[in-house]
Amino acid sequence: MKKAFRKILAKVLPRPCKIWLDTLLRSRAFPLPPGSRLFVFLSADYGNIGDIAISRAQQAFVSSVAGARTIVPIPISQTRYVLQSIRVQMNDDDLVTVIGGGNMGFLYPDIEDLRQLVIRSFPNNRIVCFPQTLDWNESRQSRHALDRIVRVYSQHPDLYLHAREAVSYEKLKELFADQSAVRIGFVPDIVLSATAAELGADGDDSPRGALLCLRDDRERLLDDSHRQVLSQALIDAGLDSEVTDTHVGGSSLLPERCAQLLAEKLMQFQAARLVVTDRLHGMILAALAGTPCLVLPNSNHKIRQTWKDWLADVQQVRFLALEELGEREGIDEAVRQLLATPRRDPAEPVINRAHYEDLRRAIARL
Repeated sequence: MKKAFRKILAKVLPRPCKIWLDTLLRSRAFPLPPGSRLFVFLSADYGNIGDIAISRAQQAFVSSVAGARTIVPIPISQTRYVLQSIRVQMNDDDLVTVIGGGNMGFLYPDIEDLRQLVIRSFPNNRIVCFPQTLDWNESRQSRHALDRIVRVYSQHPDLYLHAREAVSYEKLKELFADQSAVRIGFVPDIVLSATAAELGADGDDSPRGALLCLRDDRERLLDDSHRQVLSQALIDAGLDSEVTDTHVGGSSLLPERCAQLLAEKLMQFQAARLVVTDRLHGMILAALAGTPCLVLPNSNHKIRQTWKDWLADVQQVRFLALEELGEREGIDEAVRQLLATPRRDPAEPVINRAHYEDLRRAIARL
């Protein structure tokens, strides 16, 4: 009866009313452990393996710097329904962290709305937003989204906001130039703070073939002709190709299932001689796996700038700009060079972990 009632209301109510009513009907208690807590809000429990990697790496990172605090992950699918229960149990010394990624701005409004809800809900607690890419353009929708971000974030008295690449960092500094309560930091994507082994991978000693991990969503930039040229270059290099993705679908997944999906994807990347990808976490997971990776652009700045800021000196990772994809000779040469590059040890960090000092200080309240 309750389900039928919700379906009827869904047809007639505007979206804000639907969200309010759904939250009211599905809210539940969420008992917290005693003592000081550190929350990881919007933790991925859906089948985007890049976001799962972010969530697991973030939990590992905060566990290493949280001291005696108990780590409490809050799955994104449950956020609205347990928020009120958590609010009434919060202590002022509890610390709130929010998942990093590429969902700040106007491109993924549902996740941005949830982040702003968390920020508004805990005005007495330090909030640390993990490294993000900010999406924006000159559209009215984007300008409205940026105005709202500045308005909501700047109302919090103790907010730490981190960009994961330089383009977003400069834009965030510009947006919050007059808002001293919002501290802007610059650190790599949090997945680069982990190793493949720490994320559950068990190595493969016999890599073979090429792995194609290419976008087919709103962030896709490559057209079919680009893909055909790439496929032919791999064939000419003597590589059998397998198609994969870092998005496998599913929602409200159990933590054990999320861990399994991430470990399996990392091991699939380890089992390839070459990864070709235009996904940011395709690039990062390949780097963690130690597998040579040909990186291609997507529709915004995040993959190119992340490579430029943090991975340009990693010899197993090579970026080709869109204009370079029109030159078959350049593609062939990039593939040859990558195949001749020794694999990196997946037990070693890809980058210097000292790059995360700003994030450590924000969590440790230094």
